[in-house]
Amino acid sequence: MFKNSFDTPQRQSVTGTLFFLIMSVQKVIRIFWPLLLLYVFKGNASKMMEPKWLIGLLLLVLILIAHSILTWYNFYFLIKDKEFVLRKGYLKRVVIAIPFEKIVSINLKQGLIQQALGVVQLEVDSAGSKKKEVAIHAISREIAEALKEQLASYKKNTSNTEDSIVNEEVEEEVETILQLSLKDLLRISIAKNHFRGLLIILAFGNNIYYQLKDLFESEVNLAADRTENFLQHSSTLAIAGMIIFVLLVSLIISMTEVFLRYYNFNMKSFVNALSMQSGLLKRKNITIPFSKIQRLKRSVNPIQGWLNISNIQLVQANSVEVSKDKDKVSIPGCDDGKFRELCDKFYDDPFSQQTYDTKPQKVFLRRSFIFLFIFMSVPVFALSLKFNWMWYLEILVPFLAAGIAYLSYYRRSYHFSSDFLKINSGLIAKDFSIIEVYKVQTVHLKRTFFQRRNGTANLDLGMAGSVVRIEYLSYEEAIQMKDQILYKIEESNKKWM
Repeated sequence: MFKNSFDTPQRQSVTGTLFFLIMSVQKVIRIFWPLLLLYVFKGNASKMMEPKWLIGLLLLVLILIAHSILTWYNFYFLIKDKEFVLRKGYLKRVVIAIPFEKIVSINLKQGLIQQALGVVQLEVDSAGSKKKEVAIHAISREIAEALKEQLASYKKNTSNTEDSIVNEEVEEEVETILQLSLKDLLRISIAKNHFRGLLIILAFGNNIYYQLKDLFESEVNLAADRTENFLQHSSTLAIAGMIIFVLLVSLIISMTEVFLRYYNFNMKSFVNALSMQSGLLKRKNITIPFSKIQRLKRSVNPIQGWLNISNIQLVQANSVEVSKDKDKVSIPGCDDGKFRELCDKFYDDPFSQQTYDTKPQKVFLRRSFIFLFIFMSVPVFALSLKFNWMWYLEILVPFLAAGIAYLSYYRRSYHFSSDFLKINSGLIAKDFSIIEVYKVQTVHLKRTFFQRRNGTANLDLGMAGSVVRIEYLSYEEAIQMKDQILYKIEESNKKWM
């Protein structure tokens, strides 16, 4: 028997009304902050104390409070007829029912505001959905753990398999696989792609610039003219110092992102599932049954290779939208030993089977070179019409395109065994993917007009939430591999999720 019964409708914690109010206030501030900034800098802040503004502000607060209360009051959940049912909305009523057998994962999250209010967020994913179907934003941890336990238990009884989400019966058989220290987080930060931080700076600065320009056009134009004049008359050393400063800021952004996301990262293995928890301001607790893992992908960039770490992504049996989300399931800081250990946990002896090894046909190399040459030449040629010195770059384009095309071809290979398909690829980073053949749901052989002429074909392997493409095989190899995969799917009686 369970301590908590969910067969009758239950609402979220009463504190949830305050959570919804804070979220509503945040949305209003994001929408109206330019107007507020305009009043402050134009010297009209005192007008905000006039009766009409105070009355308007009071009405807005009352509306937000009413919205929060109604949202909380009309949001409730229950377990009924082997389904998890959620009902919400006061203007538009929404009812969501998820059968137990379609539940893929049950995760707990806790943002900064939720930590302050002492509540957690519970998310339920189901196979085939286009988004997170169920998100209960503000319930106590005790209720959330009890609900997660019951859904996992009901799911196990319904599916009658050992691939259910972990419950308390197997909690004794726990093994810690990976636990990241502050030193590990620093290594991960150093090896991270810092261009992303630079793009964040540029995007944020560009957004702020145009929003401020709409409000204070003359002041912003004056500041822009002064900045341009400073850059024109600055020494090379000063400009180099500014570039170094921007790069340092991008490095700090990357390090901050890593520490906030992976702080106190802990990954444990149960009998038939993997559990991960991490986060500083936003805490996450994710449980992944081994049977739901559709594909394992390992990526190692040059700096990660030097530090002997890598990043691993797990693609689950989820919706397409969730599967494309980079934040789905990421395991950072894994060395070669941890990677082998994970593979042995998920799969049955994946590296000992004899494989059939092949590569794309060399037409892949030629077409990659042609595409890259055209893609790189067009912008360089356009810029050369305005800047004469760009013509020298045009000379380097064919060599650069040839180098990139060859590296992409050299690293791409396919290894097919009776139970697994392994794919090597990558350009700057080396990528490795491993797929259990029986989990492939669809196999499509595709040929373009040019591929018909040169005797090659592509294979698209469809799984729950992702598609893997094997490119430019010889037509005979593609037919043979397609037949073997289909035979393996028909022969196997294992469940793919």
